[in-house]
Amino acid sequence: MEKIDEILAILSDIQSREIIKVLSKAELTVQQISNLLDIPQSTAYRKIKKLEELKIIKKTKVVRTLEGLDESYYKNWTFEIVVIFRDDKFSYSLEHLKMEDKIVRLWQKFSE
Repeated sequence: MEKIDEILAILSDIQSREIIKVLSKAELTVQQISNLLDIPQSTAYRKIKKLEELKIIKKTKVVRTLEGLDESYYKNWTFEIVVIFRDDKFSYSLEHLKMEDKIVRLWQKFSE
């Protein structure tokens, strides 16, 4: 499957769009996403994996739980997704958050 087909499939999937939205507001684990959106954990894992492969979201940290398990946290990494149809072909572009945006978010978090 070509990348553009994968992007179009992700953008047409309501659960994937909801995951992108919630990860735009907070860093969350797959379990938290599953609970928040009321979707099975296996579905959340599958969609997170695809969103990460397409560089739409990003793993931000891994935390070791008291039980000794690693818990990954994810955040939306994409500022803009543009899909273009020109000359009988689809294409797309992703614009990621810039470093300045990350610093602003970090500063906002500390100021709360």
